[in-house]
Amino acid sequence: MRKLTVAALLCALALPLSAAAQAPQGFHSSGARPQGFSLDTLVSIDEVKANSVDEQLVAVRGRFTKQLTKDDYEFVDEKGSSIVAELDDDKDWSHIHKDALVDILAEVDKGWKRPKLEVIEAKPVQ
Repeated sequence: MRKLTVAALLCALALPLSAAAQAPQGFHSSGARPQGFSLDTLVSIDEVKANSVDEQLVAVRGRFTKQLTKDDYEFVDEKGSSIVAELDDDKDWSHIHKDALVDILAEVDKGWKRPKLEVIEAKPVQ
């Protein structure tokens, strides 16, 4: 009985190792990204308001200038156009400072009033 338990345990430990050996290839380095997908081009708020669709990902450079509600902030791009951006309180945004230049990755929320950005990631510009 003990040999059967040990054999079952060894099989259970070997199974994840064999699955890892069959995992997709080409994603080895920590900086590697899938090819052909890029959000390197920053867009302006005017472009977001005019051309975006609901749930589209956009990258914008600008500043958070004032707090509007608990999670909503005014975000002003480098051209001076503004939009409401949501910083969800589920994440730690302590690295973001008022009027500091940041690059944000956000999802467009086309509500019935006007578009809004739901910020996924924000990085201070160095």
